[in-house]
Amino acid sequence: MARWKYKTSILDLDAIIPPDMVSCDEEGNCTVDGIPGSLEALKDILDKEGESEWELVQCQSHAGKLLVIWKKEIKEAFAS
Repeated sequence: MARWKYKTSILDLDAIIPPDMVSCDEEGNCTVDGIPGSLEALKDILDKEGESEWELVQCQSHAGKLLVIWKKEIKEAFAS
């Protein structure tokens, strides 16, 4: 059975999606009006963590930040 370890990261959303690209209505529903480029900053974060074998589990925005949860399989050396 696989065993996992977890970590969290907090990212600044303004560095990933500029605030002027986001519109919110009176109910608090927000949309991104246009995606700048191909979101290279986010792609770079995902690629960097993936190279270290971290898998994205979930992310949630709150107060201008992005809480990101990662998991990584624990690989144990077994004696034969």
